[in-house]
Amino acid sequence: MSKSAAKWNGVKAALETLNIPQAEAVYFGDDNDDIEPIQMCGMGIAVSNAIEAVTDAAGYITGSNDEDGVAHFIEANLL
Repeated sequence: MSKSAAKWNGVKAALETLNIPQAEAVYFGDDNDDIEPIQMCGMGIAVSNAIEAVTDAAGYITGSNDEDGVAHFIEANLL
């Protein structure tokens, strides 16, 4: 697999295309391929069922996928 096939490269390309600064981007994740985007975006959030490396990298932790953690975080902090 190509080393350029990383989630962060896709997120970065989308941010550039939409003219959104990294510092204003919000990213939610739960697995190894989410660590870099969580670290690079302005707000990196892990769901509580994420692997430990992701929760360690995140600035915030929200409820699990089963608890609609992403939706609750957005409602409480971004709207």
